[in-house]
Amino acid sequence: MPTSDDDLAKLSFEIDDIIASLVMRYEIDPLSVTAVILARLVLTNDYTGSGDDFRKLLADIPNARLKNPDITTQVH
Repeated sequence: MPTSDDDLAKLSFEIDDIIASLVMRYEIDPLSVTAVILARLVLTNDYTGSGDDFRKLLADIPNARLKNPDITTQVH
């Protein structure tokens, strides 16, 4: 099922809210929450067979950031 840009934007905002909620609920720094979430995403992608593609995506993150310097301001 194709996902629209609006759906992806809504999903991104919802994930931002979840991350903020976890930081507040567990009184933990955002980097620690990120580490836990990343570990779970690695496991999920390995389990579903997309682990290699997921790792390629992660490896390309530094390149995406360099191409778009505004990327860090896009959290709502």
